[in-house]
Amino acid sequence: MDAILCACSSKRVAMLEEEPEVLQDLLEARHDGEIPGLLDLGKTWHALDILLGDGKDEVLADALVARNGKKMKAAAAHGNARLIAAARVAEIAKALEALPANLVADRYGSLYGKTVHGGYGQDMIAPGDKEWLRDKITKNHAKEIAELTEALAAVVALYREAATAKQSMMSIIV
Repeated sequence: MDAILCACSSKRVAMLEEEPEVLQDLLEARHDGEIPGLLDLGKTWHALDILLGDGKDEVLADALVARNGKKMKAAAAHGNARLIAAARVAEIAKALEALPANLVADRYGSLYGKTVHGGYGQDMIAPGDKEWLRDKITKNHAKEIAELTEALAAVVALYREAATAKQSMMSIIV
């Protein structure tokens, strides 16, 4: 499962509500080139969602999976797309901007032992591990932290742009 966020003007929302099959066209087109306002988070979304509070933070709970968003007619492989209104997008953008720059690195260890889509944060160094294994795990941690940090920065930027443009945000799990 991958998650996709898409900033939506009122025109784009109306089109998706009138013709829900347009969502499939949009999802397919993301493989052909960059679509302004669309962010494909791939498998990073679940780890990021956990790092942002796993749904416990009232505002950030909507940032990736739009838990409180309106169900749209348009659907993908894992259910209907959800839409967050522009006012809520502005709230989320403000909360995301307030996050510390080192959030991913600081909270990365909290992924261990959880069933995280994509397997992020599951390798741990154990007492007695050989040096080569310690090095491999350390390098993997650094790679995953960098990947998640980059994905979170992209989410923050997308919300900032959407809030500035007073757009809604659509979340889809494919």
